[in-house]
Amino acid sequence: MPGNEVQIARYLIANIGRISLPHLGVIRSVGTPRRGPSYTLITDVHDANKISSPDATKKADIYLNSIGVSLKQTGGSFAFNRIQRANIQDLFRQLKFPNIDFKLQRLDIEVKRFHEGLLERRNRPWRDLFNEEDFKTLLNFLMMKGSPNLGISDHQAELILEASMETTSTRMSVYSFEEYFSKYKGKFKVAIRRQWIGQASNSEHSRAISLARKPGNAPWVFRNIVGSPTSGWRGGFPLNLRKTVYFLMIEKER
Repeated sequence: MPGNEVQIARYLIANIGRISLPHLGVIRSVGTPRRGPSYTLITDVHDANKISSPDATKKADIYLNSIGVSLKQTGGSFAFNRIQRANIQDLFRQLKFPNIDFKLQRLDIEVKRFHEGLLERRNRPWRDLFNEEDFKTLLNFLMMKGSPNLGISDHQAELILEASMETTSTRMSVYSFEEYFSKYKGKFKVAIRRQWIGQASNSEHSRAISLARKPGNAPWVFRNIVGSPTSGWRGGFPLNLRKTVYFLMIEKER
């Protein structure tokens, strides 16, 4: 979810019945996902903050005219965060990809090359790793339908609404996934990211430990340290227990 979701919700609620958007027509209702496959209608702008939620299980951030919509801020954004190596094989099987072992090997090689300092940039062109059909299928699932570790969402998205921080109807665009992919496919990158066991940040250190414990993530866990955390290192943590742990993001660059 972008940083301007509350502004978007406030604007839409304040203009119910007065604003028309592509694919949606006149906005008659605004809702927020609930636990399970249901949502709550919102009619008061003061309740717009209910739209903002850290719930990773939902793909639709908001319901407009009973249609699940993913919200994106104009410019750079993450289409999906933290893809673990341990989940990729099952995800590729679920998406019925051919040559799964070969695809995994390509990802493993790319992560290893980055770890060894052989890549200039950590954001990799998706065409170096996938053909267009496979990448489009993968992105459609991750943006609109579900996630590798949580499965199919109760709140799938049918549309994508993109808006700037200055939220007005003229600064909003609504896309089907096909339209969104066609417009931005040249801007998507597979981003290689890392964190460290032993870094000062409690949340990042704990997440790195969790990733490293899964046998399926082993090809992306390295005993030698490359780079360093901006937060620094934990005091008193044994140097020999530090590890570099990788995961992937899908990023849309500006």
